[in-house]
Amino acid sequence: MFCWIFGRGCGSNREARENEKLREYTSEANKLISRSAATGTQFVELHDNIVDLTREEISGKLGQMSDSAKAAADETGKLVAPDKAERLQPLLQLSMDMRVSGLDKFRSGILDTLDNKDLQNATINVSEGMKDLLVSDAALERYRSSLDAKLQAAKISYEKTTPSAYVPNKDDATSAAVVAYVKDLVGEESGDELHGVAVTGLTTSPARVDETESGIAVLPFSDTFTVKVTVENQGNQEEQNIPVTITLIDDSGGAQQKETQKITRLKAGETATVIFEKLKPSTGTDKVNTMNVVAGPVRFEKKTDNNQMELQFVMKAQGT
Repeated sequence: MFCWIFGRGCGSNREARENEKLREYTSEANKLISRSAATGTQFVELHDNIVDLTREEISGKLGQMSDSAKAAADETGKLVAPDKAERLQPLLQLSMDMRVSGLDKFRSGILDTLDNKDLQNATINVSEGMKDLLVSDAALERYRSSLDAKLQAAKISYEKTTPSAYVPNKDDATSAAVVAYVKDLVGEESGDELHGVAVTGLTTSPARVDETESGIAVLPFSDTFTVKVTVENQGNQEEQNIPVTITLIDDSGGAQQKETQKITRLKAGETATVIFEKLKPSTGTDKVNTMNVVAGPVRFEKKTDNNQMELQFVMKAQGT
């Protein structure tokens, strides 16, 4: 009656208060989702590059992710949802809780795999962990879209909730993909796969102009020094992130110079050239430089005697 007589618009005020509560809730929820998204990015990076990590690194990184996920799940439980988002809060809690269980199962299965414990059970744990993480992604996406719809309906300005996915490629959670993933981790090779790379070329600029009686190459003096290394994939499988390392040292006892680059992808039968420009050879014909380059080895490679090449040379002093 008071509102009707004095035109206070009690209904409008109540709606405004509810909208403000929804906005504040969204802001707090978004902070938690952003933290979880950062952990998800770390998980995807580890999942895709796990063969390059040591057991200690894997255990430590997954342990930190699990602790972060548990903290986010605990704080989600303390978040008070307004009436307009009350039915959505369980979805957010489900997503956070599933991320905790997923990370714990994945970590347990991976560490058991690396410790050669019951590979079958370890694979099951990895598989269940990936499925839990996939469910968490789906629950969070449902929460995000539903919350955004409510915010739009309220016609209030807002910051959209953060996208977050622990399993961006859903196929990674299939049973077949997990089995292959675990086998790759323990180094089981199957079928007629052949893995192997070889260094097939090593040239310098400036190039050799002569050689000593003992067969050591003689290079003219130059302020710049460039080395080109050619690497060939001699297997029948595509290789990725192939390390190519070059070292240079002279016989006067100076410090060793070392540089590493990676070939991102090399299909079977293909070659790639890697260029090094930071090496500084010693000058003077009395100083013999020994340069060694090594490619790989890649995973499952058995023949490694062609993975390296060496060059000994002297570089003339300036003005000679």
